[in-house]
Amino acid sequence: MMRRGIFWIASYPKSGNTWVRCLIASLQSGGAPVRLGGLGDAAPNSAARAWLEACIEVDSADMLASELNAMRAQAHREEGGRRLRFLKVHDRYDPQLFPADVTLGTVHIVRDPRDVAPSWADHMGVAVDTAIARMGDDALVMSRSVHSFRPQAPQRFGSWSGHARSWLDDAPGPRLLLRYEALLADPLGEAARLARFLGLPAEADCVARAVDACDFEALRGIEEREGFAERQKGQQRFFRQGRSGAWRGVLQPEQAGRIVADHRAMMSRLGYRAEV
Repeated sequence: MMRRGIFWIASYPKSGNTWVRCLIASLQSGGAPVRLGGLGDAAPNSAARAWLEACIEVDSADMLASELNAMRAQAHREEGGRRLRFLKVHDRYDPQLFPADVTLGTVHIVRDPRDVAPSWADHMGVAVDTAIARMGDDALVMSRSVHSFRPQAPQRFGSWSGHARSWLDDAPGPRLLLRYEALLADPLGEAARLARFLGLPAEADCVARAVDACDFEALRGIEEREGFAERQKGQQRFFRQGRSGAWRGVLQPEQAGRIVADHRAMMSRLGYRAEV
């Protein structure tokens, strides 16, 4: 019997969502090399207007933000009702936007916010201080403009802590929590957990091939040869470092201190030591 429903692949930006989607794409094909150009087919961005328009065959060009939000919810319900989908999500959890009746589960990816801040700053082309401020903003909405040239619908991120809390506490189960740092330290073990949770091939040889195919240097090489649509204009590369703890050589003590002050409780809950 064909499975129907949606697994949400949810994270704050620059927390490993693309890496996990690459693993999913490779696992789906028995551990084959990843086609970055086809990543939107294997695990689409649920806020991408082109994907939304294709799902429900409606032109979003003149829609208001509230209409785009309703369009996303409709697309989720229709797609979840007709097939199995793995959908990338950067929004904080919203029960209206991510309906429980089509939800199979959530893969929630987290990363030390001190590593998120400089990586996100590079991705957005802004100062690290700006990224830190945005990460502390409970009302943060990205892609706010609704002009038709915008490739994504508005997304409510909220703060790093609020985003994590919403998926940890409110999202319908089952849930799989993946820590970026654990993926780096034990890619075989974490990829196997991911495969089992999603009902994808979890045999050791298949998982090993997928991990090799999604090695950071392998993905960086594919990006250099083929490009990557998710790289922002002016950004040198999407796959930058692929390390944990790199913040120690990037952030000033006061910047690290501000992140800890803003997110100490959630960092502690997720196992991140609040040092500066």
